[in-house]
Amino acid sequence: MSEKIHITANGKPYTLNPNTDLPAFLGTLELAPERVVVERNHHALTPAETLQTTLADGDNLEIVRIVAGG
Repeated sequence: MSEKIHITANGKPYTLNPNTDLPAFLGTLELAPERVVVERNHHALTPAETLQTTLADGDNLEIVRIVAGG
C-alpha cells in the first residue's frame, strides 16, 4: 500500500492518496473546478492547469469560490 500525502487547503490539513488530482480533491469538498480559483504553492492556476494538476506531498492550496452578484 502506498504512503499518503499531506497537503494544506485554506489552512486546513488533509491526508490524501498519492496521485490524487486537483479536480478529485475539489469534488471531496463539493466544489466544481469551474467555480473556483486555485492558488497552489503561491502560483495562481489557470482553469486548464486546475483540471490537469496532480497534488503532491506538501502542497499548499488556497481555494476561492467564484460568486456572481451585483
